[in-house]
Amino acid sequence: MTLVEALKQYLEISGESKRALSLRSGLGESAVKDILRIPGLKPRATTLAALTRTTGTDLFACFEHPPVYCSDLLARFDAEGEKRKATRLRWLTRVAKWAPETTIVCRRDVVEFLRNHQAAEFNLKEGSYATYSSEAIDIVSAAQPRQRKRSSLDLTGTHAEIFAAISIKECGLREWQVGVAGAFLLFLHDRQIEVPDVTTDTLATYYAERLETSSKSEEKCRRHVIEVAKFLKDASRIDFLQPYNFCPVEHPFEKYAGKYGVADEVVADVLMQFDHDVAPWALGEVSRTGQPLAAFIEDLDKCETSISERRALLKKRRAKKAALPGQKPVADTRSDDDVLAQNGFLTEKEKWSARTLKNRRGYIASLAKATAATLDIVPESLEELLHPEFLEAAVDAIRDANIGEFSSGYLGSVLKCALKIAKSFQCRSKKDLKRIRKLIKIHDRKRRGIAPRNKAKLREFDDQRIQRTIDLGDVIIADVNAEIDRRRVAHRKKHGVLLSRVDVINAELGRNIMAAIAHEILLRNAPRSDNLIKARLDWISWQGEVARIIVPAVHVKMRGPDDEDLTLFLNGRQSTLLRGYLDTVRAKCLVSGDERNPYLFPGQVRKEKAGQPYKTILKRVTRIVNDRVGSKINPHLYRHLIGWIWLKQSIDNLPKVQRMLGHTSLQTTIDYYAELDTSLVFDSWNEHLNNKSSTGQVRAL
Repeated sequence: MTLVEALKQYLEISGESKRALSLRSGLGESAVKDILRIPGLKPRATTLAALTRTTGTDLFACFEHPPVYCSDLLARFDAEGEKRKATRLRWLTRVAKWAPETTIVCRRDVVEFLRNHQAAEFNLKEGSYATYSSEAIDIVSAAQPRQRKRSSLDLTGTHAEIFAAISIKECGLREWQVGVAGAFLLFLHDRQIEVPDVTTDTLATYYAERLETSSKSEEKCRRHVIEVAKFLKDASRIDFLQPYNFCPVEHPFEKYAGKYGVADEVVADVLMQFDHDVAPWALGEVSRTGQPLAAFIEDLDKCETSISERRALLKKRRAKKAALPGQKPVADTRSDDDVLAQNGFLTEKEKWSARTLKNRRGYIASLAKATAATLDIVPESLEELLHPEFLEAAVDAIRDANIGEFSSGYLGSVLKCALKIAKSFQCRSKKDLKRIRKLIKIHDRKRRGIAPRNKAKLREFDDQRIQRTIDLGDVIIADVNAEIDRRRVAHRKKHGVLLSRVDVINAELGRNIMAAIAHEILLRNAPRSDNLIKARLDWISWQGEVARIIVPAVHVKMRGPDDEDLTLFLNGRQSTLLRGYLDTVRAKCLVSGDERNPYLFPGQVRKEKAGQPYKTILKRVTRIVNDRVGSKINPHLYRHLIGWIWLKQSIDNLPKVQRMLGHTSLQTTIDYYAELDTSLVFDSWNEHLNNKSSTGQVRAL
């Protein structure tokens, strides 16, 4: 029985949909569908293992040869004296955290792992990592001797004529399309398929072969096939190529419809009801029955039968004051919270922000799509979706779709959103609310502080990575200086004139300089992202040659007008860099028409209105951290990284970390770093044992 037959048999007996089986196995929503639809597609070992666990059927038995484990290869290499191959495979299993005894050799798994990581993550140079990767892929590839790589030079007949025709500049195709076409024409040539006979199934077969033979990642193979479809479409419109009968062909991939494989259009009724009814209520604009707040206030005014002369004067003057710029309208400040709550309105403290509304709309979409994906039942209304029985079914699907190495609090957040709407907006029965609360109790991850995934990222920062992080600002500036020198020399060779250093700086180099300054500010002060991104020029003060950025207290989380301002310190060297940036570089980073931008890091998007900050500067910084340090972190994790670096020096620094991060209490800092402290104490204990050891260093086996 083939793999396709085994899966079809299971689906027929169980009655489960392909999408539901994929999600229940922790795979992409189209994993099973692709196996059944794309001829010759051999799934990755991890995919087969997941489906084997879910279906209870040994799908590896569907193949002619039994799976080979990494331990089998290692034993063979050791027996044959292939020391280099054994060393490289042991390196691969170590860095990938694969147990050789339980890891099946899979070329695609190896390619995906190596393409998704950087040399810096393994403390290697780029060249060394390329060598290691190439050797590792060769080891797990087919055992046939290496053949000469075939190319467009091997084309003959009509396929060679077509390649020659599209290579002509006058043809009208772009250069990248000619490169894409060459590999595809070679595939057609080897299989004796003529260009007019190409179909979507042909592209699907080509995709399956690329996955098996190419050293590119799965995503790049997919993108390549989409580019081939674009080439065929463009070629069919070019008069010069009409003799070859090109036909437009659709690529074999479905349009991405999210984690559950369900498009927004499918659950449009539920989302429309959320936008029309829930959103205005959540923003405090209407009551849960739809009454506008302004109309409610007006009705309150009519209920007041008598108003004294002095109260009338007070009302008039308040209205006059409210009309001034920057003042709140009278209607927003005069209503009592109890009165609002009794009439179905949210109070000022209960209103949702625009960001919260967007997130919770996503939660509702997830619930609706999960129900449709697993049960093939589309909820007809929000009332139906938030019924406990529908919620239980949706929760199971969301849990299966979010299975991962680390526990997630996503499901708990979704259910809390459902409870909030069910209780405050829908006013569901006590019985329904009790069942929803029970679901929350079962699925909510009650934890405080740093999420497990982020804790694991912080633990990746050993002494080497910490040092690279500390040196990163200098490394960025050194690269910028090297590029400036290269441009000056190139210009002199071409034009005979040596430009000044400032003249060769463009916006791209300026953005790198901004990233270096942002990194130094983050590293030395650990401010919250918003305080760095929105830092203004008029917040910078100078004491001699040393700069400080004074963030007004009203712009700092957990501080008010009467609290102390937040001061971001820079030392002499960083102050000099900042001065040079302000004097010569910043002006080159301004987009046209944004000369009056007030921010330290001005916006870089031309289509934005003037006067915006560089909102994605921290993404640029973290991308550089990934490339140079070898660890993927998000901007907010920078703050915790500073605490982690200081705590690694000594756990006695906890109060200092509290002060730097701006936590109002030491308990907050302890909540964030409690589990990390365990590893720090363990490291300290090991160091103590090593210092007390009387046997010296003994050579390991």
